[in-house]
Amino acid sequence: MADKFNFSGTVVRVEQDGFGIVRFDGPLNANTHGFFSVTSSDMKLPLRFLKPGVHVAGTAQSSDKDLAEVTTLQLQPV
Repeated sequence: MADKFNFSGTVVRVEQDGFGIVRFDGPLNANTHGFFSVTSSDMKLPLRFLKPGVHVAGTAQSSDKDLAEVTTLQLQPV
């Protein structure tokens, strides 16, 4: 079973279909990056606000795969 963690990080990639990658500020177990999707993540913001370089926070499930699964995502105040 995967462990859930709170994280903060930076968006490094966003696709038009709502798939994206976040680089975590600190690793979650073995994961340094996570993926989000409009279909699998609970996002507290419109997709148009997610751009590379934007700082975000949320929760993710660590994995033995290359990427953790981001379960919630929201913008961090600057």
